[in-house]
Amino acid sequence: MRRLIAALLGVAVLLAGCLKPNTLDPYANPGRKELDRRQKIVNDRPDLETVVQQLSDLNNAIDAAIAKYSPQTKFSSNKVGQATNGCDDPFNRSIGRQEKSDDYFGAPAPDPAQWQQIVTELAPVFKATGFKTEREYAAAQGHTIPPDVENDSQLRDDGARINLVGGINGGPMNYSYDTGCHLPAAWRTAPPPPNMRPGNDPDIHYPYLYGSPGGRTGEAFG
Repeated sequence: MRRLIAALLGVAVLLAGCLKPNTLDPYANPGRKELDRRQKIVNDRPDLETVVQQLSDLNNAIDAAIAKYSPQTKFSSNKVGQATNGCDDPFNRSIGRQEKSDDYFGAPAPDPAQWQQIVTELAPVFKATGFKTEREYAAAQGHTIPPDVENDSQLRDDGARINLVGGINGGPMNYSYDTGCHLPAAWRTAPPPPNMRPGNDPDIHYPYLYGSPGGRTGEAFG
């Protein structure tokens, strides 16, 4: 009985507007105002194609640095499935796309001296394209990450990520990249292809907002 009363009170408070829609369930639809805020973040980011090209170029730079300083490291890869549309949380209800590279594994991993040479060579390359190490990024947000000499993973404000780990406890080194959520360039001037639009919102269009200037009317699923 107590559980029932507590549940009813929770619903009553929610209906009264004192709680956000996803306060009781963090995976619930957060409401149109919050969805518009997230969509504006995606809209303001560079086009997906621009980010894919940047990350592809960085992938080549990583390959070259590893070949130069750790020639004994040979790579294999695991294929990663690509969604045709949609993004990871918190943009899983936003209009956009996200692409991820294959996962690359290299063995034997660079020794500590080789790893330091690789990290040193790549540092200005990453910096020139707006990336910060996870540790730097956390510090800028007021957080601290314990030192990890084998981790040179990178983050960028537009959601792009490069995983670069030099081998842990004798394991292989690993790297991959993730674009984060972005709009394909064509989706700014025309709607997504029909098979990539929400089924309940066939007339969706840029800037994909519920509020002014509009572009979205159907409730977001997912």
